[in-house]
Amino acid sequence: MTRVLLIRHGETHGYFDDVGLTEHGEDQVRAKAEELAADLPESAAVAFPHAPTARATATARGLREVLASRRPDLALGELVTDARFDSLQFLHDGAARESSGVAAHRLRFEENGGGRPDWITAYDRFDTDYGAGSRLGGPIDRWMDLVSLHFEPPQVIAYRAWAGVRALRAGGDERAVALVSTHSALLRGFAAAALGHDPGEPRNLEHVEIVHDGRRAVVTFRGESVEVGVPLEVPPWLDPSYLDAGERAARRW
Repeated sequence: MTRVLLIRHGETHGYFDDVGLTEHGEDQVRAKAEELAADLPESAAVAFPHAPTARATATARGLREVLASRRPDLALGELVTDARFDSLQFLHDGAARESSGVAAHRLRFEENGGGRPDWITAYDRFDTDYGAGSRLGGPIDRWMDLVSLHFEPPQVIAYRAWAGVRALRAGGDERAVALVSTHSALLRGFAAAALGHDPGEPRNLEHVEIVHDGRRAVVTFRGESVEVGVPLEVPPWLDPSYLDAGERAARRW
């Protein structure tokens, strides 16, 4: 069995660009690492995959640093960037890009004047103030039910997360665990697909736990557990190459 924790990054400076963590966010990461230090089994092998964003990278780095100081018995892997755990994607100029980078481009576009392309209209329908609305949960609530043509759908982000989770098989070592620093949209879409209902917005450093053997999995979030089949094939309307951890999902401005 392989144990995977999908962990939301710490508090960030905002979603107007690909930015790092606040001091409070760093404190959240340290607190989570202390919690994990008390939970991980002796001599566990710990992997640190993370989304390519600055906030996810900082979260993974902070978790590893604290565990290295608190648990010298652990076999800690290096940080590994994995675009399958990237944030919500937005289609811009034919490329799938991480959405906070699109927000920054949106703001620069308005400053420079010009017309109003369709992608700006789509982005504004999702989040008109690039921060405050996101903190209240409004735009992401709408995303779960009504998807803009420019945004990656929740179903697709769930398959993308599963592709990353499947790649973390650890050879059957029951002490192995992967601490995946990722984003709220991925956690929420993944949990909703498994649980059969939208559990709401994950808090910073909250996690979804997956224990799987490559074919069956137990997914747990907020005390609710469900056994599901690990999706080994994608629907015919989804191009399997999209789930690769390649250049497509890691593109930045």
